[in-house]
Amino acid sequence: MPTTVYIAIYQISDKRDPNHWALFLHNSQSGDVILQVSDDKGGVGYYVETPIYNKQPQRSGRHETSIEVGTINSDDHDSAIAALQATPVDNDSTTWNCQSWVMEALEALEETDMFRWNQAGKAEALSRRQHWQ
Repeated sequence: MPTTVYIAIYQISDKRDPNHWALFLHNSQSGDVILQVSDDKGGVGYYVETPIYNKQPQRSGRHETSIEVGTINSDDHDSAIAALQATPVDNDSTTWNCQSWVMEALEALEETDMFRWNQAGKAEALSRRQHWQ
């Protein structure tokens, strides 16, 4: 069974910031995984968080919606998680954020042939993307 990939969108916590985005990988056999970047307010900048296993975004009170954006072959589930975790952050740009990371991570995963976009989902994600500043 393939892994379904969603972009989970969360409500803003600060009106000056865009909505938080994370990746949600759903596979009934391999389990659910949430992958995301966070911002260390202590000055380090963005970093890729440790994957959150067996939790769904809908369990968060801040979850707004999830957009189905594509699939990962079931054989590639674990390799895809590792590849997504290895997607770098950009702490030099003043306009880069979690939404950038999500899109860059999926584009990079597509280049490995592990991920296939759902074009309607990709279009919806791009229409919801908020470019910082």
